[in-house]
Amino acid sequence: DDGDPDIRSRWVGRDFMGKDNDRDDLFAATPPLEGKKGLIALAACQKGVDPTKLKKLGFVDIRKAYFHAKVKRLIYVELPPEFLEPHEVGKVCGKLNFSLYGTRDAASNWEECYAEFLISVGFEQGLSSPCMFYHPVREISTVVHGDDFTILGDELELDWFRRKISDRYEVKFRGRIGPGDDDDKSIRILNRIVTWDSDGINYEADQRHAEII
Repeated sequence: DDGDPDIRSRWVGRDFMGKDNDRDDLFAATPPLEGKKGLIALAACQKGVDPTKLKKLGFVDIRKAYFHAKVKRLIYVELPPEFLEPHEVGKVCGKLNFSLYGTRDAASNWEECYAEFLISVGFEQGLSSPCMFYHPVREISTVVHGDDFTILGDELELDWFRRKISDRYEVKFRGRIGPGDDDDKSIRILNRIVTWDSDGINYEADQRHAEII
């Protein structure tokens, strides 16, 4: 908002629909909000658990997520003027090797990319939602919303996940909330505030929605 601006910019393409308007393989799923709420509920219901096995909530963002996903179509793009010499502007194009924000199947390509990664390190993909995953050996649950990963696991397993995902992608570790003195206590996820305090875990609605109401 005006008082606390969050300005982001990136190169975005404009992909015009053509003869393939009716394609049904460009869809990318998003998890139900109950998916993340479920992880929060599981984290809150651990009374009497061995402190060394206590599960915490980790939050990871993938930087420039779509740029990690290979393209599946032949796509040429007009390059931004700042990439070119003055005499080349409007005359030189580029062939995409990886997905570009704004192209119609970029989100779908990214979904397949991160799913392949998670399955390769032992996760099983959910049946109710393809954005929900569980590692049966390490007992880690994760919900993926675009480039945001919310992970539930104990300290050692969250460290393991952090190493694995860092080996594959450029990532930003936004925080890890838990009951310990060294744990973060509050974090913003999808414009909602999740706070872990002595009474449990509080989940605050989107502040912009509250302002509208």
